[in-house]
Amino acid sequence: MKNKRVYVNEIKKGPVFLQGWVHELRDLAKVKFILLRDVSGIIQCVVKDKKLFKDFSKLTLESVVAVKGKVNAAKIKSPEVTRKEIEIEITNIDIINKAEQLPILVVEKDKTIKTDLSKRLDYRSLDIRKQKVKAIFYIQSEIVHTFREFFKKNKFVEIQTPCIIASASEGGTALFPVQYFEKKAFLAQSPQLYKQLAAISFEKVTCVVPVWRAEKHNTVRHLNESRQMDMEMAFADDFDVMKYLEACIQFMISEVNKNCKKELELLSLKLKIPKAKYLSYDETIKLLQKNKSKTKQGEDLAPEDEKILYKLYPDTIIFVHSWPNKLKPFYIWPKDKKVSAGFDALYGGIEISSGGQRVHVPEILIKRLKEQRLNPANFKHYIDSFRFGAPYHSGWSIGLERFTMALLGLDNIREGCLFPRDRERLTP
Repeated sequence: MKNKRVYVNEIKKGPVFLQGWVHELRDLAKVKFILLRDVSGIIQCVVKDKKLFKDFSKLTLESVVAVKGKVNAAKIKSPEVTRKEIEIEITNIDIINKAEQLPILVVEKDKTIKTDLSKRLDYRSLDIRKQKVKAIFYIQSEIVHTFREFFKKNKFVEIQTPCIIASASEGGTALFPVQYFEKKAFLAQSPQLYKQLAAISFEKVTCVVPVWRAEKHNTVRHLNESRQMDMEMAFADDFDVMKYLEACIQFMISEVNKNCKKELELLSLKLKIPKAKYLSYDETIKLLQKNKSKTKQGEDLAPEDEKILYKLYPDTIIFVHSWPNKLKPFYIWPKDKKVSAGFDALYGGIEISSGGQRVHVPEILIKRLKEQRLNPANFKHYIDSFRFGAPYHSGWSIGLERFTMALLGLDNIREGCLFPRDRERLTP
């Protein structure tokens, strides 16, 4: 009969069968110690039987092993273990896969020596075995789960949008071309146009999708492939959906606090539920200029501006609304000749979302495309969709990695992306 595996956090008493990684080895004269790690925690295992010393001598850090043993009260309590009250006296060791010499350390004893991020990303499957790195992605998983949960509770339909498109979703030339049989196509910059087409029928839609942008930047806040969490809603204006964004972020952070206590403790974080501050673009520029910003009226906000606003309004979602038409994409509704119904949301000193009310009138959409030097003929199917009874509608998008970076105070967005894709990195 096959041994039934027990996880570290499930161990109670009697004989046990464990599988996991060798987290640490301690070789004393008459007794040997293995710190065994699985997905649920770390436990101290003791080798007292001299017949097993030879097996112990073959072990290396991060080797995958299966051990049988019996549960005893712990005599020596290691600070790293998660089950401090017990230890396992090993009766059998089976090496499933012996690890070679590690290119980066999983357990870093000397906290003053830090492995370069680039090298860590080269060996990412090892890097994510670190407890603090794992914690980031457990929290990110909770973010995605609670995003979906929030919109399910609010009666939204989750849709799946195409990732191969025929023309630019948001204008510009920052697209990755692909050969699509006999035609030229592109990787999608955004699900924007498709979620609109769904919203004018379903009314309330949401999606979580990968997007690709071919900008040749190399900053700590940009990726060329990222994940977006989107919503779109019919019969709603820009302020209606800003309220949804405010409530969604507050809900996600509340759920992270409730369900990721261990991970937040590992990262030494205490998250506050943010309040919201609403500022028009004009009010924002005046406020920034009072605080020595060089940004002028009619210009986009610089990263330094976002940091200034963060210092003025910490623990706050800052909504900058009523942007100039020329600074927003063609599909954003123009309130008048100068001002749009577009907005950005800032949190943790960085832009995490943009959105607004969309253009639902074909003639205005054609005019906006021409103003941004785009050919309406390339958007014929999109434009025509609004000729058959399209309600006004609004929506927004949160960048998953960007939000993870802001929430956890990460120095580089790549820390919040499992396998980053940027201008220099295509592997692993």
